Amino acid sequence: EVDNLLRGLPGNVTTEMDLAVGDLTDLMRTHPALPAALDGRSWPETRRALLELDGGKEFIAALDRFLERYGDRTAGEVDMSRPRWHDDPSLLMRVIAGGISGEPGAHRRQYQAQVEIASAAQSRLVAAARRGPLGIVRAWWVARLCRVARNGLGLREHPKFTIVRLMGVVRPEVIAAGEQLAARRQLRNSADVWQLGFDELANALADSTLNLESAVATRAEQFQRDRAKRPPIAISSDGEIPSLAGDREGIPANALPGTAASAGVAEGIARVITDPQREVLQAGEILVAPFTDPGWTPLFVHAAGVVTEVGGLMTHGAVVAREYGIPAVVSVASATERIHTGQRIRVDGTRGFVEILGE
Repeated sequence: EVDNLLRGLPGNVTTEMDLAVGDLTDLMRTHPALPAALDGRSWPETRRALLELDGGKEFIAALDRFLERYGDRTAGEVDMSRPRWHDDPSLLMRVIAGGISGEPGAHRRQYQAQVEIASAAQSRLVAAARRGPLGIVRAWWVARLCRVARNGLGLREHPKFTIVRLMGVVRPEVIAAGEQLAARRQLRNSADVWQLGFDELANALADSTLNLESAVATRAEQFQRDRAKRPPIAISSDGEIPSLAGDREGIPANALPGTAASAGVAEGIARVITDPQREVLQAGEILVAPFTDPGWTPLFVHAAGVVTEVGGLMTHGAVVAREYGIPAVVSVASATERIHTGQRIRVDGTRGFVEILGE
């Protein structure tokens, strides 16, 4: 009942964003000529093509309203150097293109169904607490805990959203500073500004004789070497790297064990996505990814299930999957290597494992 209580949370800004993406998909679906414009061209070209088609101006107006609120988000958004959706909403266009084959309004109906499941679970929990001596007091207390749990978990997404909005204010200033330093020949090119700390950036702007090319080149080389590294699933605060448990009791032979993050069982075609900017998830497929953050979660609108290599019960993907009622298993070691796009898989989000059923 507690698991059901945490579905369809109120006020979750990430879920509200994902539902708005579903609304954009529904809007595009009502104008059959529009999907053809999402053919992989650059965003400026796609935008011009959409505006020339029937319903295109209405869609672009709705997209602009969406970007006004959520345009500072992107996949890997804690890296301020990454372009934001208002710079290039290609990921959103891919999500919309993948969802065209789905049913109109399905995302809203699915979310509302989870709200009703949660409401019924809350009623049953309060009724159970009311039985026996001091039942009135226990029922009052359990009802309060239910309200706190639902509203508190919804608020969990707001600090990250606020940080990302702040980054949206800072990022253009950093870009402008990089262009100024490049014009002064203090940097080889403006993109090198992302290799600097804020104090270095301020000092360089104040002192036009300060040349940073050598320091930036060294850091860029180190960055390229570090990109090849695979971080462990977890590191404790004192530096310990825990090992994953071996064979686990109660799961089928050859199943891939993980952490149960959202209850339920889903069976379908796997779609392994390592870069959501380049790959499309079709409606009804199971998303298999190295990790997810809020910039990935629009993919959940059309997903039948979610599997990630990294994550826990409180990561963004797990919270959003529970809200939608999408079965999810996280912390599945090397999932993107052991599962291949096109395979049929079963995701057991209740017991925490994934089965590969065949090609």
